[in-house]
Amino acid sequence: MVERRLARVRANAARAYELQPVRSRAARLTAVLAWTVVTAVASAALMAWSLERGAPARCPSGTPDSLHEALANAQFGLEQERAARAALQKSADAAQADVAKLQGELLFLRSHGGR
Repeated sequence: MVERRLARVRANAARAYELQPVRSRAARLTAVLAWTVVTAVASAALMAWSLERGAPARCPSGTPDSLHEALANAQFGLEQERAARAALQKSADAAQADVAKLQGELLFLRSHGGR
C-alpha cells in the first residue's frame, strides 16, 4: 500500500506564513457580542444608580434678570475673545508677510553672492 500525502498547493507563498486565528469566527463573534451586552448592562446600571442618588437638577435657578445678565456677560466675553483672535491673526499674517519678504531677499542675496 502506497501512502500518499497530499501537500497543500498554495497560490501565494507569502500567505502560507501569515498568522491564522486560533479561535473560530463564531467564538470571536460570541465574545464580541458578550462584551457588548456586558458594557450595555454596566452602563445602564451606572445610569440607574446615578439617577437614584437624587442628583440635583441641572437647570439654572435664578431670576430671569440674573440669567439675562449672565448671558450678556457671556456674549461680551465671546466678543472679546473674537477681537483677540482677530488681532492675533492679523499679527500672524503680518509676520508671515515679513518672512516671505525676507526669504525672497535671502534668495536674491544668495544668488548674487560671492561664495
